[in-house]
Amino acid sequence: MTVQGDFKEPARCRPDLVIGREELYADARGQLAGGGSVLLHGPAGIGKSTVLRALAAENAGGARTVLRCSATESESHLPFLALADLFGLVLDRVSAGLPAAQRTALESALTGRGESSLQRDGLALRLAVLSTLRALAAEGPVLVVADDLQWLDSASAELLGFAARRLGDTPVQMLCAVRTEGQEYDRHLRACPPDTHAVRLGPFSRSQVSALLDHRGYTGLSRSTVRDIHRTSGGNPLFALELGRALAESPTRPRPGEPLPVPTSLRALVLSRLGMLSDEARRTLLVASAGARPTLALLHAAGRDQAEAETAQAAALGLLTTDPEDPALRFAHPLISAAL
Repeated sequence: MTVQGDFKEPARCRPDLVIGREELYADARGQLAGGGSVLLHGPAGIGKSTVLRALAAENAGGARTVLRCSATESESHLPFLALADLFGLVLDRVSAGLPAAQRTALESALTGRGESSLQRDGLALRLAVLSTLRALAAEGPVLVVADDLQWLDSASAELLGFAARRLGDTPVQMLCAVRTEGQEYDRHLRACPPDTHAVRLGPFSRSQVSALLDHRGYTGLSRSTVRDIHRTSGGNPLFALELGRALAESPTRPRPGEPLPVPTSLRALVLSRLGMLSDEARRTLLVASAGARPTLALLHAAGRDQAEAETAQAAALGLLTTDPEDPALRFAHPLISAAL
């Protein structure tokens, strides 16, 4: 079996995964067991990569070939990079059987030694990716694992989508994860087969956060502290663990009613988005964070004359959520107000 990526030991992935994820894991597992494909989606830190790795580990044994790529924002501008990650170790197995034009275009794209581009070799490249997947599948089932699909370079996404839509009954499955802030995963389905099942990872309940903290060794936390961790993290397991770690490393525990310490790792995540705001918009959010139920009227009363434009800017960045039927402004995540 050809495996690109370490999926050989599912036991290492499973302990944290099964806490709070039993139902969706079983759902995704059933889809894969039936020959379908899965797209995991949800916000940063919600556990998509953990679930993806565990599912890949569990399903790798049934595949003849496992192809993997994990995209990053800093490399998303590099054309064909994801395709090179997927096919880099297996192309030699099948390239000889590709038509000459397809082989030349694909090898040029993957090695960067030619001038191949979607504009110049569009059809040849599309057919080459489809032919390569079909050739690999002729040897046995293929599992394509792609993490952080939102950072996939556009050329690779286009080529994979073209092939995925034309595989039909060919035994090629895709297991993907994409970061989304809401239900905005539809456009990423274009890179997946038509039968792909979308699975949303939502926030943990308070009891699930408590179980996760206990499992990681952050025991002895009072019920009120766990409640505060759950509220501040918004049920995000990564954020909850970081808050638990910060409490464990702190020489003193916050008194009832005091805010939890926000660790540097989480503050950096939030500040990176806050840094995209204008200075005035950030000041407006700081004023809003001081109110229990901030509204535009209250912001105007506090001297924020451009509150409409500044809160609209924050909403466009996903920092605030608004409801036409409710004048109250709400932070998209409790950590945003905590980091201001």
